[in-house]
Amino acid sequence: MATTGYRGGDAGDDDMTIQRPPTYQPPPGYMALSERIAALRAAGICYQCHDLATGELFADQAVIADEERIRIVLDSNPRARGHTIVVWKPHRADFSELEPGETAELFVRCTDVANAIKQGLGAEKVYLVTMCDGEPNHLHIQLIPRYAGEPIGSKRFVAPRTAIESAEATAGAIRDALRG
Repeated sequence: MATTGYRGGDAGDDDMTIQRPPTYQPPPGYMALSERIAALRAAGICYQCHDLATGELFADQAVIADEERIRIVLDSNPRARGHTIVVWKPHRADFSELEPGETAELFVRCTDVANAIKQGLGAEKVYLVTMCDGEPNHLHIQLIPRYAGEPIGSKRFVAPRTAIESAEATAGAIRDALRG
């Protein structure tokens, strides 16, 4: 097994070095996308704002919902089936820049989507994570499902990424559950 070199986790974790199978390959186009994002960042351009305006970067992501201020998509390189990204469209570097009403709107929608992932995909729990990905950062929330029998806790946040399978069927199950 190859290691990513990442270390972290909850207090008491003896070793959180993440192991990846040597056969892991990022999905097609992932390296080119990573290079394009790095070029935009180097130019001081928010890649998420750029994509929201142009559709250049993430046009083939499975869209669950595209609303006035929130876009909900499946992660193209997920840590679990149903790994979902909730993007706050107006540029904010992180959640601390939201107004109280914006915070409520975003987190209520995240709760709706988490419940839809549980109902539509059978997830046992859904972890809500927000991370800064580097400058310039754009607020987005990651909803990472955990299914019965999978490790509990922070290990889900660093689980190996996999190629997405059945993206439209997965997005459809979440959409259907959102509709009630």
